[in-house]
Amino acid sequence: MKIIVSHDVDHLYRDDHYKDLIYLKLWVRSTLEFFKREYGIREWFLRMCSPFRKERHRIYDMMEFDKKKGIPSTFFFGMENGLGMSYKRDKAVPLIKYVDEYGFEVGVHGIEYQHIEKMKQEYESFRRILQRNDFGMRMHYVRFDETSFEKLSKCGYQFDSTEFDKEVGTQIKKPYKVNGMWEFPLTIMDGYLPKEKNEKKEKTIELINKAEASGLPYLTLLFHDYQFCSGYASERDWYVWIISWLKDNGYEFISYRDAIDELEKRG
Repeated sequence: MKIIVSHDVDHLYRDDHYKDLIYLKLWVRSTLEFFKREYGIREWFLRMCSPFRKERHRIYDMMEFDKKKGIPSTFFFGMENGLGMSYKRDKAVPLIKYVDEYGFEVGVHGIEYQHIEKMKQEYESFRRILQRNDFGMRMHYVRFDETSFEKLSKCGYQFDSTEFDKEVGTQIKKPYKVNGMWEFPLTIMDGYLPKEKNEKKEKTIELINKAEASGLPYLTLLFHDYQFCSGYASERDWYVWIISWLKDNGYEFISYRDAIDELEKRG
């Protein structure tokens, strides 16, 4: 079983959220989590201060870490706004090009999952930025219905990695093809793991063992880049730990593109 790592880019800059309630929700949620003793006062304080930092993303730190560890991760960027993803497309363009030139895969973090014309607009916007079509996507908040993947395949995406069972908190399912597009169900998402450190690690290993036992060829793991900082130390430390744990246990990391090449060769 090989590991595919990806990062959803939900936030870019401080001023992207002046017209929504993201910061108010962050302050309320963080304070409640602090009183539940999910993390300490330093982490709470840094989260409360985080809206005053110009950059909300941690893409540079994330890339540096992944590069050092030899992780061929993929970064998904939004082309439209919705559900707290509020940055303008133009602001994402330099970062998309930088990440791509740095050697990492980039793709679309989609908003529209029902209306095909709007889905095509997101695809075309990204294609114009990248000037090629060998990319995939994941829907924001992993939203989809029974028609979404068929429509995404018609847009021209090489792959999608959205299918996820929110009730169960995983989707242990082999990649499969929808017309010409490969669907890579999402196995592990940071936000659907327990908050307590030891429980989080135990649940992660449990999911990996279940995936291995099921014969899953590729396990997909999602970690949101904005959490790779001291303000989210508990989340960042989990990511650092799981990468080390996977390496120590002999797992190989692979990109979506290389995984597709392997799947296509197998016929």
